[in-house]
Amino acid sequence: MFVITGASGRTGRAAAVRLLAQGYPVRAIGRSARRLAGLAERGAEVWEADQRDAAALTDAFRGTDGIYAVIQPNYLPDHPDFGAFQDQVAAALTQAVAASGVTRVVGLSSWGAQHAEGTGPVAGLHRFEQRLSAVPGVDALWLRAGYFMENLLDHIDAVRTLRRISAPFDPDLPLPFVATRDIGARAAEELATGTWRGTEVLELQGERDVSMREATGVIAKALGVTDLVYERIDLAAFHAELRRNGVSANVADMMAEVGNSLNRRHTRMQQPRTARTSTPTSIERFVEEEFAARYHAASE
Repeated sequence: MFVITGASGRTGRAAAVRLLAQGYPVRAIGRSARRLAGLAERGAEVWEADQRDAAALTDAFRGTDGIYAVIQPNYLPDHPDFGAFQDQVAAALTQAVAASGVTRVVGLSSWGAQHAEGTGPVAGLHRFEQRLSAVPGVDALWLRAGYFMENLLDHIDAVRTLRRISAPFDPDLPLPFVATRDIGARAAEELATGTWRGTEVLELQGERDVSMREATGVIAKALGVTDLVYERIDLAAFHAELRRNGVSANVADMMAEVGNSLNRRHTRMQQPRTARTSTPTSIERFVEEEFAARYHAASE
């Protein structure tokens, strides 16, 4: 029996689906049983639990073969202290791992988590790694995933109305774009068959590095438009726009820090690109299957 936390999220759902398809029993944990109904239909055992409830998580982890540990990877835009929220979840997950006796953990982390500061919310994942890896007797594999391809989906409306993709990144900065379905699939594979011992880190770098300028070109080609452009936003202007859109000062600060960290290469991959650190979904495939499909569906 494998436990998937955050099972209603993108990587958690993908991990659960992969394990179920391979015949492994899965316990899917999320805040809403309704959102886990699709996994229940596939045969998963559904547990409804708040990710900050250490007692509930301990019950869910006890007697299982391994867990996929996930702190919500998306910002809570209006949260006054997102880092504190990350620490609450990390503490609950760590306490549950220690109390339940589970010894095998695959954790979702992020590129840049080698740094304790200067990386926005990734600093919270650094603390998560440090905290959980200190539990005696636990073999922990940290998947430091690159830049989610799904972040591009936030630009669909601007592409349609303004023919523009705007972000605070250098246009030619190589980014390790990775699809969340590939992250979940790798988490499932490592849980079921991985042979690591102690604490290890595995970077997931996507099919290849892609700049925002190149990604914009891929989107333009898939949509059949010729006037789509990429615009780099000044970090101060980016921060101000976030605040106008209702994002809390704390989260806006974090998001701006991410842009600064990437542009000055503070956040970067450390491991060489190999078959193990690469994942299969290309930017072209993702744009065709996800971005273009949603763009056209919203236009109908």
